[in-house]
Amino acid sequence: MVKLEELLSESVKKSYQNEVTLLKKIPGIGTKTVLMLLVFTDGFNRFTSVKELCSYVGITPTIRESGSSIKGRP
Repeated sequence: MVKLEELLSESVKKSYQNEVTLLKKIPGIGTKTVLMLLVFTDGFNRFTSVKELCSYVGITPTIRESGSSIKGRP
């Protein structure tokens, strides 16, 4: 498992050198988080907007209502 992580790390660092450097400057974001962000988003090229990325990650708040009453809790 360690060898696989090392290979992934080397590959991502070669492909996304600049992105790795920039993301590591953000407080609270470590090497593993940087690697996963870049792998899952294809270097942030998979999405055309921040809104798409936030929806993919699941951090976009949405109100879900059922029924026709507007006085109920969302």
